[in-house]
Amino acid sequence: MTAHILNPNILILGGTREARQLANHAAAHGWNARLSLAGVTPTPIAVDLDIRYGGFGGVDGLARYLNEYGITHLVDATHPYAARMTAHAVKAAELAGTQRLTLWRPAWQAAAKDNWTEYQTMAELYASVPDNAHLFLAAGQEGIAALPADHRYQITARALKSPDTNARIHFIAALPQAEMADEKHLLEQLGITHLVVKNAGGSASFAKILAARELGLPVLMLARPASPPPPCYATLDAVIAALSE
Repeated sequence: MTAHILNPNILILGGTREARQLANHAAAHGWNARLSLAGVTPTPIAVDLDIRYGGFGGVDGLARYLNEYGITHLVDATHPYAARMTAHAVKAAELAGTQRLTLWRPAWQAAAKDNWTEYQTMAELYASVPDNAHLFLAAGQEGIAALPADHRYQITARALKSPDTNARIHFIAALPQAEMADEKHLLEQLGITHLVVKNAGGSASFAKILAARELGLPVLMLARPASPPPPCYATLDAVIAALSE
């Protein structure tokens, strides 16, 4: 449980849809809050809150920021694979004496019809891909950066930001589609043989997993990082409830 503090001052570490939704909830309810983003990323969700862009300078820099601005609650709503930022949030909150709340989406679980293989690293994942494959790469910039230079398979990658240099990638600058039928149509149209993803959890990008299930495609999945220490909350509603106590 998060103890109630009169006039809380909240810093939201963002980058996810939930972070932006929390920022708008805070603005709508008159909370003293600001949103921190690592970079300028296009988003379909407008934010009605002050936004801070850029890093903090490691654990010590974040702890100084928390103290300097009198932050009472640090909400880590970064992506589950932003392990370094989450680790920094844990340590900085301890140093600053700030209450921390981590939004930790439950991982996706395979159903009977799913054909998933989980890998601990992207290098292991790519090493398993057959030469004649056509990958649909939906594992963010990290997935693109980890591609071996000598790969012999076709790649279609989807992300918000195009890779700096990789002429051998067919790139789609877009967000995941919300409807399974749309994702299925895209995978069929492209002739995809394998789907490469991170186990992000949540519903925002699950349609592609459902599409792969319908098409019987193998899903090559990067395993989740270890969960941070508590308090962790599985849903945005749970975070809001804790901040409202």
